[in-house]
Amino acid sequence: MKHRTLKILAPLVALSLPMMAQAEMSQEEFQKRVREALMAEPEMLRDAIIKLEENDRVAQQAEFSKQLKAQSAQLFANNTDGVIGNPDGKVEMVYFTDYNCPYCHRLNQTLLEVLKTEPELKIIVKDLGILGPDSVQAARLALAAAKEAPKQYAELHQALMSQKRVQAAALATIADKAGLDAKSLQKTAGSKDIADKLNQNLTLFRALGLNGTPALVFPDGTLIPGAIDEEGLKKILEEQKS
Repeated sequence: MKHRTLKILAPLVALSLPMMAQAEMSQEEFQKRVREALMAEPEMLRDAIIKLEENDRVAQQAEFSKQLKAQSAQLFANNTDGVIGNPDGKVEMVYFTDYNCPYCHRLNQTLLEVLKTEPELKIIVKDLGILGPDSVQAARLALAAAKEAPKQYAELHQALMSQKRVQAAALATIADKAGLDAKSLQKTAGSKDIADKLNQNLTLFRALGLNGTPALVFPDGTLIPGAIDEEGLKKILEEQKS
């Protein structure tokens, strides 16, 4: 950050120095002048930080847009993903989540409310296990359900989300109560295919520059990092329809 700030400030300081002085000045002397300028006009540092943040935001958005285009098929047309809502819905949304993420639990309640009035909403779930071993096992179980019993995926998803904290030891019981064959599901969850799928989701998550759950991604490039409220989500969904 220090060197990047100096890089931003350098042109400002250079404007105040004669060309001859700049040519004869060592790098160390020039940096000293920059520091002196900061001491004399500390607001320059604020302006430099604002500029750095804006540069970062633009670069991140550009990379996200690039990756969204490159990964579009993986995001929106991968039939190994679990789906909640309308599997044939015309309004699509990708949902990166972890079953032990408290913000995901909050967003899940919002999604349940929104689904009551959005019959065309298709939520493509990208299960992740980024919050420890229990999260990994829960995600693998959900991915196994998406593979073995896709029509029952939503029931298991909600059963897992209803737990304050999912523990691996309780997964069989949760699956049974959700109406699935826990024994068969756990066997599938331990397979290489499911391990590969989980890694694929994590790779996609990282490729998009995401660093936390929940995260919602729409086909037009709209990204919602974190838990959004019902009103805000409904507004975005209306925009997606137009």
